[in-house]
Amino acid sequence: MTIKFSLLLLACAFVSSCFGNDQFGNVAGANLKHVSAGAGYFWGVTSTDDIYRCDNPCTTWTQVPGRLMQIDVGDSEVWGVDALYRIFKRPVDGSGTWKNVPGRLKHVTASGNGYVWGVNSAESIFRCKKPCNGQWKVVDGHLKQIDGGHKYVYGVNRFGNIWTRPVDGSGKWRQIPGALTHITASGSDDVFGVNKANMIYRCQKPCIGQWERMQGALKQCDATFNGLLGVTKDGTVWHHPMTPA
Repeated sequence: MTIKFSLLLLACAFVSSCFGNDQFGNVAGANLKHVSAGAGYFWGVTSTDDIYRCDNPCTTWTQVPGRLMQIDVGDSEVWGVDALYRIFKRPVDGSGTWKNVPGRLKHVTASGNGYVWGVNSAESIFRCKKPCNGQWKVVDGHLKQIDGGHKYVYGVNRFGNIWTRPVDGSGKWRQIPGALTHITASGSDDVFGVNKANMIYRCQKPCIGQWERMQGALKQCDATFNGLLGVTKDGTVWHHPMTPA
């Protein structure tokens, strides 16, 4: 089963020149609750936990067997968790089959350089060195959502507080001023996030709290080195190509 769509371009003024063409693309026809962007592929899940994949640049979404409530694209694999908090992974190009990874998580991120991170239903934090086959190590602290970047992992807790530490788990958590409900650290030069009002913000890495408001409204977003992908509260998917500064 495939979902075909046309790419509609809307002008959007941004606060940073890293968004070279100032164009957001509305991915019409792809109604998703959660999306993740990689250099070569987009992945997403619907409100009924159906899974879809699209080659980047995206012209056709293809349904992938299985059900996941959250998904995250890494460099070579895509990871996800289902409604029972079981963890799965498969090659990012959609080949092969889903492999169950021991453990239980409610949110997983595979985009960290060398590590997979996640949080469970109690908001405890875990990390696992790639390729990761279930050797999870507990990390101090509590977060409700987490996202790995090249050097750092970023996350938010239930109060909206923002935290970061080295992606290998060394050092200590550092709080970043601001309040977000979702954060993505896998952009080339910036961290992106959304708050409880669905406002979009960006902060230049390593980010010490200089958040800049962007136009538009998203419920969730995910960045890669050449683009930002996101969904609105009604499931509309948006994509913005990026040219690193």
